[in-house]
Amino acid sequence: MEGFLFLIERQEAAGISEALSLPAAAPYIRLCENIITFANSGDALERFRGHVYFQELLYELYRLREHWKPDSRTAVERTQAYINNHYAEEISIEGLASMAGISPAYYMEIFKKIVGRSPIDYLTSVRINAARRLLDDTGAPAYQVAESVGYKDPFYFSRQFKRVTGVSPSRYARRSSLRIASLHYPMTGHMLALQHIPYAAPLDREFCQFYKQKYELQIPVHLRDPAVDTNMIFNLKALQEAKPDVVIAGNWLSEADQSELNHMASTLYIPWWETDWREHLLIVGQFLGVHAQAEHWLDKYDNQAAKIRGRLKNRMGESSVMAIHVLQGQIHQFGSRNLGTVLYDDLQLRFAGQDRSGKVYEPITCEQLLACKPDKLLVAVADDPLSTALWATIMDKPEWKELDAVRNHCVYQIQPDPWFDYSAMGNERILKAIDKLFS
Repeated sequence: MEGFLFLIERQEAAGISEALSLPAAAPYIRLCENIITFANSGDALERFRGHVYFQELLYELYRLREHWKPDSRTAVERTQAYINNHYAEEISIEGLASMAGISPAYYMEIFKKIVGRSPIDYLTSVRINAARRLLDDTGAPAYQVAESVGYKDPFYFSRQFKRVTGVSPSRYARRSSLRIASLHYPMTGHMLALQHIPYAAPLDREFCQFYKQKYELQIPVHLRDPAVDTNMIFNLKALQEAKPDVVIAGNWLSEADQSELNHMASTLYIPWWETDWREHLLIVGQFLGVHAQAEHWLDKYDNQAAKIRGRLKNRMGESSVMAIHVLQGQIHQFGSRNLGTVLYDDLQLRFAGQDRSGKVYEPITCEQLLACKPDKLLVAVADDPLSTALWATIMDKPEWKELDAVRNHCVYQIQPDPWFDYSAMGNERILKAIDKLFS
């Protein structure tokens, strides 16, 4: 008994909490009844027999425990389903962890790892998404909606609603009822910057993880990357079933695809190459009836860029910067568009290379890269075999090892999210990422 209690105390000290599911309760109940019967006997031999039954019970439970390996993903998904169905009730981390059969600290850790956000953030997003549906379908006042989705304090609900959606519940209720589909990622970034959540949008590309994590539950129709030809068939079918009022897309679509879209809904085509991201945002803002808000957003962005530009000037002086993408066995340099426009236009960092006028995203050789001798180098390496092999070859060259960026540990590996997102919201996130990276 003392040994068994010692094991229990060790588990409690380690914060481990488990619940065993018995395949059939009857044999275990009989063992417990035998333990009680014989342990209370006046006969010493019978009491000994009670100890034997107790040892058998321990053996059976430990054997069962040995074969019962808790699956973290299944446990988290179980609690996730519980949140989805019981969000209006009082929910605590301790209760969810107990349901998963693990300690609260470990539960929060694996939940975030599997779901991509903390349990509290996930619960908040589920509640706010339910609040959006109520505001859409019933027109109920905010205090009633707050209570219906699990918030006792309507003021706290209002703050959470604005934090998640970017607008207050009252303003959300007054917004346009148009169902607007965004066919391309940059259009999604522009709409979200203007506090309009699309009715349909693609969320499957690696540089859209932020949108997927934050807005997946609020975007009813999930499309696929339209750059893949076969995905357009899926998207056109999904849009036909969803029946959006308006579609916003880039004007690089084929005539056949544009014809299909035009038959489904009114379509706004953004002149992609003819104008830059700022003009794209203004066009979307004009269309949504929030042109003044789009102009205000750009003013705020420019002020933010100016502050970061000043900080970087003090930190970096005249250090040169280059950004490259190693893709399909080639090196591509960012220049006058995409990531390049934030680095060299908005932040006015010194371009490491020759004249960048007209250079958007052009291939360069390994020799050209090494000849530019950047002081700081941002590198994105695709995971295809040709790219990883090329990057390994570059890093093995003596000239590479002599670069100031390499010697001073100023080569920064970057990921697609947010660095490849050419939109208002994407560029704002890149500003902050650069400020942090070069701190």
